[in-house]
Amino acid sequence: YCELAGFLFAVACSPEMVPPSEWLPLVFNDPEGGFETQDQAQEILTAIMALYNHVNHGVLERNPLLPPGCPIQPDPLANLDADAPLSQWARGFADGHDWLVELWEEYALDEWDEELGVCLMVLSFFCSRKLAQAYRKEFRESRKSLQAMAAETLDLLPEAMASYAHMGRSIYEALLQQRPGR
Repeated sequence: YCELAGFLFAVACSPEMVPPSEWLPLVFNDPEGGFETQDQAQEILTAIMALYNHVNHGVLERNPLLPPGCPIQPDPLANLDADAPLSQWARGFADGHDWLVELWEEYALDEWDEELGVCLMVLSFFCSRKLAQAYRKEFRESRKSLQAMAAETLDLLPEAMASYAHMGRSIYEALLQQRPGR
């Protein structure tokens, strides 16, 4: 659930509208979804679309939040555990952004490079302890403990989510304004 929520956050923030027909096969790793019955398909697809709508609403309002059911662990390092909800969310987000990276590269403004890079680091930091350590080394934060860096990253998470959503939606809205007939 949390991994799906992270993936859907990346999709909702995409510089271009991505219809469910494109991202649902990725969610199921199967073009048909692998449902046993029509009722099962309806129930699961309804739940997924409700989660997408919840995530998308936060993005549209420029106030995205982790959805209910994806709690942050009080110990910052506990969020790096593979089964921690925030770690799962971060992995889903990273997968979604990686899937859409070409759109971001095509449309993101050059002056956003640093801000986008910081957002990506913050939003993916909790994917794994190995990645967090790599970020710590890359940003020459070795004088800080991983615990301190994780705590700081948690503090930055809401702002990074809002900034990423704002950038993606700004691009989307600008492209919408450029379409003929507007």
